[in-house]
Amino acid sequence: MYISTALTLLSALTIVSAIPTSPPHVRLLPRKNATADGTEVARAGGFLNAEAAAEAQQRDSTATRAFSAVSLKAADGSCLSVDPTAGDFRQNLIPVQTKACDGSANEKFDIVTVGKHISQEGGMLVVSTETQGCLNFDPRRAAGDQVILFSCGGRADGEGIETDSQIFSFTAGQTSFPLKLKKDGETCLAINGGKLGSAGCSGDASQDFTIG
Repeated sequence: MYISTALTLLSALTIVSAIPTSPPHVRLLPRKNATADGTEVARAGGFLNAEAAAEAQQRDSTATRAFSAVSLKAADGSCLSVDPTAGDFRQNLIPVQTKACDGSANEKFDIVTVGKHISQEGGMLVVSTETQGCLNFDPRRAAGDQVILFSCGGRADGEGIETDSQIFSFTAGQTSFPLKLKKDGETCLAINGGKLGSAGCSGDASQDFTIG
């Protein structure tokens, strides 16, 4: 009887010791997700507020899209790209960079010609497929930080209707075009030091972006 009891206890101890456990000094971290609540962001707020971002960056399900989830290639072969964590707690104020094209979600854009935030014929919105923010030019901001992704319609909370700072000229059928502000027809977005900035429209192909 005593031998049987001892063997039972020894077997139980062997099973318990075989169960893997994490060392006490190791902290298991959640998988990083750029859209997860609490993700660290570079600008105001410090951390993403997923609910506020969802309200500010709403996809327009009624929109007419000339192109969906395409890359925009610059004359030097690089692609426009955004980092969803480079903005504020609503995913506003995200700078637009140029990087080697890699096909990632960060470099995908929709070209919207009709929708909740655009009613002007011959115009387009350039919308990040990843964040749903609109390409926005604001000359009031500091030099080098005037081209950003911002809530479509121009209000940080997503309640904006339409703003000229996000509407660029577009002709149906084009696959290569400058990012020219429709309002004045003189300001084009251009690459400056690996980021998208602004310049006077030159009319030559160096300012064109091509659907990729």
